[in-house]
Amino acid sequence: MNARSTRSGAVPGRPAPSRVVRRCAGTFVAMAALAGLAACGGDEPADAVEIPHVFDLAHDPTAAIAEVAAGREGVMSADLLRNSLEKEFTWHGVTLAQVMRAAHAGDPSLDAWIDELSSSTDDITAAVGLVYGPVGARAFNQQWAQHTQFLVDYAVAISRGDDDAADLARDQLVTYAEDSGSFFETATGGGLPADAVRELLDTHVSHMLGMIDMVDRGDTQAALEVALTDNEYLSTIAQGVSSAIAGQDNRAFPGTIETEVSLYCSIVTRETGNYLLRELFAPGDGQASADAFQSATGVALGDVVGVIDQLQATDPVLVAQTADLALDRAFEHARPPAP
Repeated sequence: MNARSTRSGAVPGRPAPSRVVRRCAGTFVAMAALAGLAACGGDEPADAVEIPHVFDLAHDPTAAIAEVAAGREGVMSADLLRNSLEKEFTWHGVTLAQVMRAAHAGDPSLDAWIDELSSSTDDITAAVGLVYGPVGARAFNQQWAQHTQFLVDYAVAISRGDDDAADLARDQLVTYAEDSGSFFETATGGGLPADAVRELLDTHVSHMLGMIDMVDRGDTQAALEVALTDNEYLSTIAQGVSSAIAGQDNRAFPGTIETEVSLYCSIVTRETGNYLLRELFAPGDGQASADAFQSATGVALGDVVGVIDQLQATDPVLVAQTADLALDRAFEHARPPAP
């Protein structure tokens, strides 16, 4: 069974994109990944951590994305767009943290989490495609997949103690933020200035680098705190992007991003991400994490996501699927389908 078969897709009411184990990020990403491998050298011990690839050139996540019709109206409300992006960005943050930690440790859970991270990239690409069509989605996907690969490259580099490879990954991430800033400024007609986007993405990248640095130092609690900070920040990015999109095309995405429903959904989504990070970083009985969720949302965790005991299963695929399902349930609780 595909790890994403329970998901409702990137955008409610739209067909979910096809799933495969690895995802395509374009030829440039492949070249960059190979450059990273070369920079690490070939003299490491046989048991050294290897750099995983989080993409597949055989897959095009934009293949099913339709062209944007001129003068379209009522694609979805602005607040639903916001919440949809928040959900996908939350899952991106969780899966990216797990992939980076597993890659750093050479942990066998790596493949399961790469599958989820790759599917998350597809979902976000589909959401961008809904707004800007296949050409815009393809440009976005190439850049987005780059930053996931470069962050994984960095995690492996510091695990190996390879300063040159770590510096290369950092330099590539700076270029990624600059390129993405230009993309969003152009795509939104200036609604998202390049400098503002670059600052947003630089902060996200800085969080993830800091998180894995703490892991490398053996400070799991500090790493968790950084991951939680990034989860909050990804919600801010989703708000900024959705606000700019709605402002650019209010006929297609009418209304405001701030409604009673959207504010509640935002809190529930963010706190579900926090719960998942706490339990994945520092598995326990879950009560403290559940209490933190209820304190932040005003509702019991079980009433939102149901029973998710398998989050601590020994099978990494089952763990990843359970975390994915929990976030789906949280979203459905906060934004039930219209009658």
